[in-house]
Amino acid sequence: MKILELFFKSGEVTGLGLLAVIAIIAVIFAVIKMLGSSLGSGKKAAKKEAPKAEVVQAEQEPEPVPAAPAAQDDSELIAVLAAAVSAYCGEPVTKFRVVSFKHIK
Repeated sequence: MKILELFFKSGEVTGLGLLAVIAIIAVIFAVIKMLGSSLGSGKKAAKKEAPKAEVVQAEQEPEPVPAAPAAQDDSELIAVLAAAVSAYCGEPVTKFRVVSFKHIK
């Protein structure tokens, strides 16, 4: 009889310990989720808005491009630039067009 009481008592202590650990993990998880949503939302909104404004501004005010020599074929470079801007903004390529670009030396 004494062994049976000891068995139930140890099960009770183990169960309470597991419940305490699970409760603490749940509290930590909730705190991390709240901090992540409050701190992460401002950064995402700022990153999404800035590139769109730059793309719209580039469409409205195109810079004059000096005439390129006929020997150069820039169609592949324009395609790469359009794909990079599309990936950065998260917009499809059909939403904008590359008007000009400058070679940096």
